[in-house]
Amino acid sequence: AQAISAQAVGLGGSYPSLHHRSCFAEMGEEKAIALARVAEHAERYDEMRSFMEERVMSGNPLNNEERDMFSAAFKNALSERRHAVRVAVNVAQQEEAEGRSGNKDLALGYKSKVETELTEICTKAVTLLDSHLVPKAATAEDKTFYLKMQGDYHRYAAEFAQGEARASSAQKAAAAYQAGMEEAKSMSAAHPIHLGLALNFSVFQHEVLQETVPAQTTATTAYNNAVNDLPGLSEEAQADAQLTMQLLMDNLQLWQQ
Repeated sequence: AQAISAQAVGLGGSYPSLHHRSCFAEMGEEKAIALARVAEHAERYDEMRSFMEERVMSGNPLNNEERDMFSAAFKNALSERRHAVRVAVNVAQQEEAEGRSGNKDLALGYKSKVETELTEICTKAVTLLDSHLVPKAATAEDKTFYLKMQGDYHRYAAEFAQGEARASSAQKAAAAYQAGMEEAKSMSAAHPIHLGLALNFSVFQHEVLQETVPAQTTATTAYNNAVNDLPGLSEEAQADAQLTMQLLMDNLQLWQQ
């Protein structure tokens, strides 16, 4: 991933100086973030993710707030479509059961339309992560966060893909999650980002790969390691960690039934 590098310019007065162009870039970043906040409050998440894409493309690393906004923009844009696909599937099944094949086909056609949008969002998220955010991550926390997100969006793509496309997305998700787990070794086992990664990796193993035993191992190991590290966290981080630990335990109980 490359930020656009400054190019030497010829005639002094004909072009903005490097300092001025840097200022213009900062102004552009501030504008993109301000508009993303407005879009978030308005719950217009497609526009929010466009503004966050603009911020990412500016070249400078995201701070923690911007990182969370980037994640929220894509997550919310995707969530409504994942829900729409599930609704369309249920409607198609109901129409078929009641003998209305024409309506079933309409519901499946709508499902296909939404899946195309879903795939586009996943592709855009992964492209930004691959080309900009993962390579530029300056800390283990940032890199783990982005690798987790990379795994998540390949997983979402795999959920609705078929055949080779599903296998390819699943393979890429596994690679991203495993890279994230390796990167997270330098962090506290109870760090909320570390735990969130382990949670999502275990869900991927269970739901996409259909590998329940490895999923149980991932979740159990994450939970047990976090118990030991929990006292070293701040009160706020402990609260976040405990929520994720409860989700790990809930999944383990479900998978053992």
